[in-house]
Amino acid sequence: MRKNNWMKMMAMVALVGLVGCSSGGTSSSPSESNGASPAAESDEMVTITTARPVGSDYVFVDGEDINNNVHNKWAKEKLGIDIKHLWTTADTDSYHTKLRLSLATNDQLPDVFIVQDENLIADLMQSGKVKDISVDYDKYASERIKKLYTDNQTSLNQVKKDDQLLGLPVLSSGDGTNPVLWLRQDWMEKLNLKEPKTIEDFEAIMDAFTNQDPDGNGKKDTFGFSLSGRNGYSNWMSDVSFVFGAYTGNAIPMHWYEAEDGSLKYGSVQPGAKKGLGKLQEWYKKGYLDAEFAALDETKATESFIQSKSGMIAAPAWAFGWPLGDTKKTDPNAKLRAYALPTGPDGKSARYTGFVNERKVIMFKKDFKHMDAFFNYFDKIYDYSFGTGDFKDGFFEGYDYVMVDGKPEYDAKKFPNPSEKAPTPRKYNLFWNEPGIPFQESKDWEYLSNGGEPKTRFQIQSAGSDKERQRAGALNIAMKDTNSPSLFNGSPTETMRSKSESLKTMELEAYAKIIYGKESIDSFDTFVADWKSKGGDQIEKEVNEWYKNINK
Repeated sequence: MRKNNWMKMMAMVALVGLVGCSSGGTSSSPSESNGASPAAESDEMVTITTARPVGSDYVFVDGEDINNNVHNKWAKEKLGIDIKHLWTTADTDSYHTKLRLSLATNDQLPDVFIVQDENLIADLMQSGKVKDISVDYDKYASERIKKLYTDNQTSLNQVKKDDQLLGLPVLSSGDGTNPVLWLRQDWMEKLNLKEPKTIEDFEAIMDAFTNQDPDGNGKKDTFGFSLSGRNGYSNWMSDVSFVFGAYTGNAIPMHWYEAEDGSLKYGSVQPGAKKGLGKLQEWYKKGYLDAEFAALDETKATESFIQSKSGMIAAPAWAFGWPLGDTKKTDPNAKLRAYALPTGPDGKSARYTGFVNERKVIMFKKDFKHMDAFFNYFDKIYDYSFGTGDFKDGFFEGYDYVMVDGKPEYDAKKFPNPSEKAPTPRKYNLFWNEPGIPFQESKDWEYLSNGGEPKTRFQIQSAGSDKERQRAGALNIAMKDTNSPSLFNGSPTETMRSKSESLKTMELEAYAKIIYGKESIDSFDTFVADWKSKGGDQIEKEVNEWYKNINK
């Protein structure tokens, strides 16, 4: 598939000088090999304004706040950057409201700011008030930064307009919300059940958990599988996308996938979705599913598993700690184990996968003049994820680690002036959290699970975690071929902005009625026809116009 000229240029630049650069935490310090910008060598102080929400998840040591803290001091003393906040809010919704108001009233935008609202991103891109950073990226971004975006270049689609680059996606772990299958292993052992490798195996375990009294209390008060349907059926928690993926191999609800003809199709209205719905309808009738699933959001749906009412749930690897770790509060003998998601009758499989930037972008005011300083700062912040430079061991000694006998320690109880909540220096930077290297953490979990000796900061921090947590993290690598991210990650199209909410409501109602048995499985065909005629076909046309344009 052809790429546009800007993408070709970016890829060529990223290939220059990559010998010795690794995304596994072994690359050289930026000052040695990554082309630090001239701003790093200058004594001139530059000011960068920003804004952000500062909620209860921000924790500071006494005497510090968002304007005066260890990070801002480091940026000023080490990089010559004075970070100033034009304003702050108490939460993200208020932040986006204020940002939108600034755009509408011609108030001053910050020099550098985060946006997570898709419609606001689209409005900013059309406003003429944000900076095209294409030339700056080429000139100032370090080699390892360019390689990250070359490796994850589809993430740039969200901020591309023709040949302009109107911001940067803030990369995350890439598969941090991908589900694995968590089971009550103590129930499995009691009932002498085997690993669920197929949908047929999965169904047999649900039947046993529903009908064979796995908790041994003499009551028929358990069921097979916890799931959420309130916001959809492809979820970051309490997921059920894999049931649909077992019959399609690529199409899951609410995600756009590439069909054989190269066009994008909406997974919720494809024939394979009908098979998945039919299976869920069958399971609901047999009592295998949470009776109230359609009213439960992703977190609320975990409660039946935590309360030992159900024995299976599809959730991220890290859910072993929260929220599923609370299962032991209701049953101290509970034993959790992670498994790969089951495959379909033909060996097909697909699962929910989020965006590598979790729909989070950083944008720049049009007349911002210090992109060289920004890209130098950006590379330095990435020392944390790469395990190099100033942040090789952590962000700031005494805040998120301490040195004991020449080695970093991450136990907060050993920090100076330990308190109930440890400081959160990773949140003080311009990205609101540390930017990630997509899929690297899963590789680290696999390395640890296979008995590797911890070497990098993340490996050292994670080595002491429960072996089951390590196994769960490694499963993301084993299931990487089942990842099914939505291939539409651009700004909402014109029809999406006017019709998507009503179409989503229609979809949720149709799916719930079918699974509950209030409508026959054949009513799916009526839903598909309605979806198409009431805006879906036009949205599909617009999505494919976008897809064709970005792949010129």
